[in-house]
Amino acid sequence: MMASLAPWETRVHKTIVAGQWVALTIGIISDVIGSGGNALSLVPVALSAAYVITATLLPETRFHARFGSETITLVGAVVLAVALTLSGGAGSPYLLLSMGPPILSTLYGGLRVGLMTGMFSSGLLVVVTLARGSQAIEAAAGGALYLVFVLLVGAIRKLFEDIHQQATNLAMEKETATQQLERLEQIHGALLRLSEDVSAGRLNAVEVAADTLDTILERFPGSAGKLAIYSESGPVVLAARGIPQEEGHVHVLPLSTNDNEVGTMELTTPEELTPTELDETADVIHPVSLAFANLQLLQEIVGSAVAEERTRLAREMHDEIGPSLASLGLALDLAAMQQASHPELASDLQVLRSNVTKLVEDVRASVADLRTAPGPTLTARILQGTAGFGAPPTLIVDIEERRPPRAAIIGDLTSILIEATRNAHVHSGGSKIVVSGQVDRNFGRCVVADDGSGFDPENEPAGHFGLLGMKERAGKIGASIKFDSKTGEGATVTVEWGNR
Repeated sequence: MMASLAPWETRVHKTIVAGQWVALTIGIISDVIGSGGNALSLVPVALSAAYVITATLLPETRFHARFGSETITLVGAVVLAVALTLSGGAGSPYLLLSMGPPILSTLYGGLRVGLMTGMFSSGLLVVVTLARGSQAIEAAAGGALYLVFVLLVGAIRKLFEDIHQQATNLAMEKETATQQLERLEQIHGALLRLSEDVSAGRLNAVEVAADTLDTILERFPGSAGKLAIYSESGPVVLAARGIPQEEGHVHVLPLSTNDNEVGTMELTTPEELTPTELDETADVIHPVSLAFANLQLLQEIVGSAVAEERTRLAREMHDEIGPSLASLGLALDLAAMQQASHPELASDLQVLRSNVTKLVEDVRASVADLRTAPGPTLTARILQGTAGFGAPPTLIVDIEERRPPRAAIIGDLTSILIEATRNAHVHSGGSKIVVSGQVDRNFGRCVVADDGSGFDPENEPAGHFGLLGMKERAGKIGASIKFDSKTGEGATVTVEWGNR
């Protein structure tokens, strides 16, 4: 397998090739001048030129191949040794060019390989010198040059390798720093939303859970999530977002602080998350875990005081405001009876009486809210109420619940949605049921939709009162309910209540 080329290797290789062309040119000129241009001098010229041309045309990747640089440089050293033999031995004009093979072997093989090639070239030079009848000492200068060039190129190679490694490390550090900055920005965004919720007085568990899921699902498009915290009665689902894919990858991340685990987040993604992505997600939800822990601690500290205050307010509204409104209603009834001869005035009094009646109903609902301890969210109630349905069809709960509905209506809303879900589960014959909607305390809209066989909303089978029961519950809490269905096209049940 070929090794990848570093940019500095290409630049140094081109420099060495250019130097060999310069050495070849000097050698040819010196040889022609010294020999007078006889035919015998053409042989070393041809050999030297063939070596330089070959070294120039060979791609750099060939030097990186297994034993590539060793083979090329050893062959080059032998060819140039022959040229030295034919052109004067240690005094050959091509002596400088013969430095090329050791230099190239040092560049691509390192200092050890370069020294071996240099020693081989020095040995060949000694052999050539002795073959020409000269003393071996005459080859000492050439051998020293081989050593000098090998050490010089080895030092240059080491310097460039260090620079390249430092540049690589800096690039990796920059990428790591960039990723950490992105993670910090996500954490900052989560903390900023938490601070905005605090400023606006919206800091509650449902709000925090919804914002957290929105933040994380923005990072992983096509994903779905569900966030729950632990309570005395078990996990309570605070928010659910998205429709999980059947073939998705499920990741369960704990919501924990240094002291304990306060909940879990279940994330279903189209692709398997890497350990780095899981760590980044854990970093995002860490401040949320602290927020949940603080909320739980705050509830424990002020829970009894809040409960007492709720009870006091409920008692005063029931004992003081309620009777006063009832007395006012009775007075309006008497006044209307006394003004029977004045129809217009009697009509106005009846309008006032209707308004007072509505106020009495609102007071009763408020008293019920105050008397009822805060319970699970609508999402959690639906998940708990449908836990035993089984599959198929697949049930998906995807409600954007900013604040749970009022205690006075959440029970009936839950019953309506669970009944609609049960009907779809038992009768639709479909593959999927989706419960979706938007909820914010006093108003909301929820939809139960399936992809089953559908039904005729106007003709409920004899002995079945599910639709009628849902209508009665909706009327009881002042909500509207709508059934949309066509045979073979699935069914949709829509419940709406309150005004924005």
